[in-house]
Amino acid sequence: MKIKKRAGDYLCGILFLAVFMNGYEAAGYQTGIGDVGKEYVLNGTGMGMLASVQLIAGLIAPLFFGPLADRVGKKKLLTVFLAAETVSAAGLVFCRGYQVFAAGIFLMGLCVSTVQFISIATLADLYPVSGSRKIGWITGFYSLGAVAAPLVCGYCLEHGSSWRILFVILGAAAVLEAIAVFVLDFSPRESAQDAGDRQAADGKWIFSGIFLLCAVMFVYVGFENGFAFFVNSYLTEILKTDHAYIALSLFWLAMIPARILCGCFSCRNRQILLIASVGAAAVALVIGTTGNGTAAVFLCLPLGFFCGAVYPAVLTRSLDFAGGKTATVTGMITAATGLGGAAVTALTGMMSQRLGLKQAMVFLAGFLAIDILLALLLFLTDKSGNKELCVNEKI
Repeated sequence: MKIKKRAGDYLCGILFLAVFMNGYEAAGYQTGIGDVGKEYVLNGTGMGMLASVQLIAGLIAPLFFGPLADRVGKKKLLTVFLAAETVSAAGLVFCRGYQVFAAGIFLMGLCVSTVQFISIATLADLYPVSGSRKIGWITGFYSLGAVAAPLVCGYCLEHGSSWRILFVILGAAAVLEAIAVFVLDFSPRESAQDAGDRQAADGKWIFSGIFLLCAVMFVYVGFENGFAFFVNSYLTEILKTDHAYIALSLFWLAMIPARILCGCFSCRNRQILLIASVGAAAVALVIGTTGNGTAAVFLCLPLGFFCGAVYPAVLTRSLDFAGGKTATVTGMITAATGLGGAAVTALTGMMSQRLGLKQAMVFLAGFLAIDILLALLLFLTDKSGNKELCVNEKI
């Protein structure tokens, strides 16, 4: 592995920080949306619309800006959207009306979605040898941000701070990130010739593989959002447990080591994706059918561990099909996650209302099992794997 210059280490750290702050924003917004609703006197429908606004922005952004990033350059687009995130955060801090807040959170959704997929694509471009490992680490940083935000924002809210503190923190971080991205060099830090078999695939856009990966993420993120939204109600109302609040924390926490390990063993991404899909579906089914609330809570730990491996395994696998268009492919995968999250969460809500929460949880487990078939199809493609990458890859 050949590192071009020491600045590369700083850029890698800035990209990690950007994705950490995206996880922080997502979980922080979920933590504070109730207080936003109180300030603007919104009912559940109104708060749901505010959540949907950001989801829609996250779906639109990758489709428009993924191909653009490959054409005009990732550095330019990343700098622009980090600057726009600063503007959005400032607007949300000072806004005094529901409509202004909705516009601001839509812009925030565009920014965080674009920053995330471009950061991941940039890692793949700058580090053709160790990039797949770094993808595992960077997705782990997203989970770390999602774990940290409820603790920080929840503490601030309990001690009299406004929900606006979230956007003060986000805006300050975005300013620093934008300056660093503008200053640092984006040329490759490693020799592409050392990347072995994966580089041999450059120039070949394999749509069938990309489509399968998008389908995997549609199913997985649909499950993840549906589970995260309804698990607390399921544990409290159906299983009558007093420790429901622990479940989601365990779920997100277990993703961190899973994603780091996935990066360390990125050369086995096909096997990891298949094992993770089988394991996650099996544990989800047990959670949906058990009558023991305490067991269901702690089963969220292995569920999070299996689920945590899916995203980095998919992103690593996408490098084999991208043909050099890393931002376009990462953007398509990101768009699939937004669509899956919105559609499956809505469907789960309807099922819980008509059939009950327990049936809805079983439905989610069954839906997640679709990923087993998709992972198997992906496993059977390119049976030769990436043997050279496994031998040579280093962090």
